[in-house]
Amino acid sequence: MDNSFIALGLMSGTSLDGVDASIIKSDGENYLEILDNKYLLYNNNFRKRLSLFIKSIEDIRDIEKNINEYKSLEREITLQHSKISQIIINKHKYKIELVGFHGQTIIHKPKDGYSIQMGDANLLSQIIKQKVIYNFRANDIKNGGDGAPLVPLYHKLLAKKLQMNNPTLFLNIGGISNFTYYFQDELIAKDIGPGNILIDEYLKKTRGIDYDQHGNIAMSGNINQNIINQFYEHEFYNVKNKHSYDIKEFDFGFVKGLDFDDAVATLTYFTALVISENIKINIKNKVDIVLCGGGRKNLTLVKHLKTLLNFKIKLIDDFKIDGDFIESQAFAYLSIRSYLKKPISYPKTTNVPAPVTGGEMRVNF
Repeated sequence: MDNSFIALGLMSGTSLDGVDASIIKSDGENYLEILDNKYLLYNNNFRKRLSLFIKSIEDIRDIEKNINEYKSLEREITLQHSKISQIIINKHKYKIELVGFHGQTIIHKPKDGYSIQMGDANLLSQIIKQKVIYNFRANDIKNGGDGAPLVPLYHKLLAKKLQMNNPTLFLNIGGISNFTYYFQDELIAKDIGPGNILIDEYLKKTRGIDYDQHGNIAMSGNINQNIINQFYEHEFYNVKNKHSYDIKEFDFGFVKGLDFDDAVATLTYFTALVISENIKINIKNKVDIVLCGGGRKNLTLVKHLKTLLNFKIKLIDDFKIDGDFIESQAFAYLSIRSYLKKPISYPKTTNVPAPVTGGEMRVNF
């Protein structure tokens, strides 16, 4: 297609495990070809530094007070992104026209007017010698939106490409869970609670484990229903009007005192319950659910969701799409739309009053 672009998308999620990179070809509208995906794992020391920094930041003033550490981490983040970019570009010799650089979310406070994604677009452009689109959330927030979620437009594109003709709900379980509802050009999206964050943080803090592989630990424990009932009623998990979350808003403290396996089992069921109840609150008609994100690999979590939700649930992988790279592909797609000045967020996706474009471009070579 003459009016299409080859774009590279880069995404580092809330798990802080590494960088996802994807190359797609698209016109920024309905044409999509997925060309390649690649993953780069962060080393443990860097992950620990990054995690400690994020946990120490409560607002933008904390970043200003610790600007030297911020700049050091930002440089390393950017070098890691440049490394995976060069690997995937050189692998095929694709002529990349745009790079969508999401960066690493450090803090998300749209009600205070900001969401900060760490990453030096000037440096990245200089190293990989490409046009880099970054800072995707700022314009949406500036115009009264939440700046999240931003992937729904790409979910819509996938629904069209895969000819999903029924009402479809993409459920993305990353650190935070969000959904995209799409049917007959109606697009609705929002964050709906914890994803992997409660489980992963508990495992890291208590055992130094990154995640519950396949949900095996949760499967071996007993769910404490009293704790579930007590904390599910907490207003934080039932706020209908809350549109997006920061990962620091979630705290696993309510399972302290439980045996390890029981705590993981309880957190896993609690997460599934919050997700399913918030879907029921927001979606009244019957939908087909397509699972994306790392949480789709937690078989115990998925089993609970299937029990709690009376909908057909499939993995995005069932459609021959690798579910690990949806977000990196999305930011490649959004970089094209940003370059073309097309909207990347809408009233029913981020609560912005009117559709807006987003992203800024850096060319430094």
